[in-house]
Amino acid sequence: MLLKTDKKTLRAQARFAPPRSVRSAIDEQNRSFEQTSENLDLLMLCQNDWNRLDGFRRERARNIRYKNGDQWGDTVRDPDTGATLREDELLSSKGRVPLKHNFIQQFVRSIEGQMLSNPSTSIVYARAKDDAALSDMLTNTLQACHHLNRTSRLDTTVLEELLLAGLACVKTRYTFWSTKNRADGRVDLVGANRLFFNTDIEDPRLFDIRRIGEIHDYTPDELVGQFAASPADAETLREIYAACSAERLETVAGRDVTREKQIGSFLRPDDPSKCRVFEVWQRRGRWVTYVHDYADGTEQITELSPRQVEAINAERLSQGEALGMPPESIALLYAERKYEYYWEVRFLTPNGVCIRSQETPYTHEEHPYSLAVLSATDGAIRGVMNDLIDIQRYINRLIVMIDFIMSTSAKGVLLVPEDCVPEGMSEEEFAAQWVKANGVVFFTPRPDGRMPTQVSANSTNIGAWDMLQLEMNLLQQISGISGAMQGHAPRPNTPSSLYAQEAQNSTLNYLVVFDAFRSFKQERDEKLLKVLMQYYTDRRHVDISGRAYSETARFYDPRMAEKIVDFNLVVTQSTDTPVFRAAMDDMLMQLFQTGAIPLEMFLDNTSMPFAEKLKSDLQQLKEQAQQGQLDPSLAAQVAEQAAAGGGGMSGAEGAVAAGGDPVPGGIDPASAAQMTGQVSGGAPNPQAQTLAQRFLGC
Repeated sequence: MLLKTDKKTLRAQARFAPPRSVRSAIDEQNRSFEQTSENLDLLMLCQNDWNRLDGFRRERARNIRYKNGDQWGDTVRDPDTGATLREDELLSSKGRVPLKHNFIQQFVRSIEGQMLSNPSTSIVYARAKDDAALSDMLTNTLQACHHLNRTSRLDTTVLEELLLAGLACVKTRYTFWSTKNRADGRVDLVGANRLFFNTDIEDPRLFDIRRIGEIHDYTPDELVGQFAASPADAETLREIYAACSAERLETVAGRDVTREKQIGSFLRPDDPSKCRVFEVWQRRGRWVTYVHDYADGTEQITELSPRQVEAINAERLSQGEALGMPPESIALLYAERKYEYYWEVRFLTPNGVCIRSQETPYTHEEHPYSLAVLSATDGAIRGVMNDLIDIQRYINRLIVMIDFIMSTSAKGVLLVPEDCVPEGMSEEEFAAQWVKANGVVFFTPRPDGRMPTQVSANSTNIGAWDMLQLEMNLLQQISGISGAMQGHAPRPNTPSSLYAQEAQNSTLNYLVVFDAFRSFKQERDEKLLKVLMQYYTDRRHVDISGRAYSETARFYDPRMAEKIVDFNLVVTQSTDTPVFRAAMDDMLMQLFQTGAIPLEMFLDNTSMPFAEKLKSDLQQLKEQAQQGQLDPSLAAQVAEQAAAGGGGMSGAEGAVAAGGDPVPGGIDPASAAQMTGQVSGGAPNPQAQTLAQRFLGC
């Protein structure tokens, strides 16, 4: 196409352009008051978004407190003094012990255990059969990046965030890894306390997000490393954040790592030594020109004006007329003006200075965030554990009440009339002898027969135990986690099929959680794959799975990746449990034993740990056979095994002996001829000749 201002091409090449100077960006804003006012307005919008998420953050923090065991931390009002204090402090002031039994923690761990015991791997499937080999290459590329980012640990945290808060967010980008000394894809978890977005969303798929961002707190050195392109930029940044002094304040700032971290205010960080930067992605609109070139049938969206397109058409007409072509046969450009949405990012300081701004550099033309949302009906986001908080609180109250009743009830109280104490013995001595083991008290019986009386009252049977059992059953029913799911011993005479069905039915309440988690992983992996395909410009090794692949799949080739159309690929999850791998190995073994597949195909697809080593040994054996350097003792040993097996070997066994691909009757005649030739010493090898004859069925 004749158009040279392709927006997508320019955006893909933008990564090679030098970074823009911070000083030039600030000087440009100083010359334009409207732009500075626009940044301040955008910063105020972000602050409003962050403030509207305050209830979500408080609810999340409360759920985390209950999960971590701090279940008496809610503030209440003292009815006697009117003061506001924690519940455990109020109980302690009333002479009670704030006991608790943490059920929420074990429920969260049970669900995480279900996810960890049923792992899955990201697989890139190709809809077209011609792209099957390329899909293996992209699968290895994606899994290699997951291995680099340790995403399995991030997935556990994301699932816990879904259970406790109902929302989790990760950021996918391409950046430099100082520990690896190279640039590669990176997946980072964005804390809920640092995340903000427009809260008027209603689409459960979050397609109506038009503004999203996060809060960064950098040290002065980290700030310079992120945004400075020259010493002048570093000096400018230090002037903007002159109030931050890491040398003076970093040693005294800190927090308790056992407590949940709070973000504090929006504009000021809790740590005065940190420099706060707001990363804001917003969807904006502009008028562009849609162009269809009838010469080659391509379509593009360009920033050319209609007059420029008409100039190109006039140039084509003049060139065609010069060649003697009729005007109606000359292929022209069809142009139409359209309003296009695009994503833009700005990095703002608390005083509204934009230190960096650019259009999204990614070919997926979106923001780099992937959100996992459990429920977004009418924009309301809630975690699963919200329904268990009140039951957990009532269980704790019952435990405290039962403990208080038991501690205040009469237990072995001795009622002694004063005239029943023997003469010459004090009350303390009488009590000591009464409770002493083998104690003896001598006294003269009275005519009325009065004796000391031991009182032990059972005043705890007021229904508290029944209520506690009821609440625990309700907690189990509402949470949906039964004893079968937790691995408890079944009841006597329980069939195994019924126990397995109970364990399966226990997960029905959490299918929506696992589905949201699966959708999140698919969205994250699609963005990550597109980022890797965009920025991987060199051929690199990506086979880290431990399985044997073809040479096409072992190395990422950007020239081959360019041939893949976006809609021809699907990123999905594949089961990767030990049971699934064992079943697959059994099926492969049956196919191999029946001769349906050769040995090398079996070793390529099996998950057995010795497969790679065995295939390497077979390859070495094959090379020795091709060079005529097969060890005579090894050939004789294989021949003896063949003779012991009934006078013949199957095709697969022949391949093992010769190191080649199995063919009917053993190895191929060429390999047999090489084996019947000379060994390393140059003399004929009779044992090898006998082995080859047996392979060929002679």
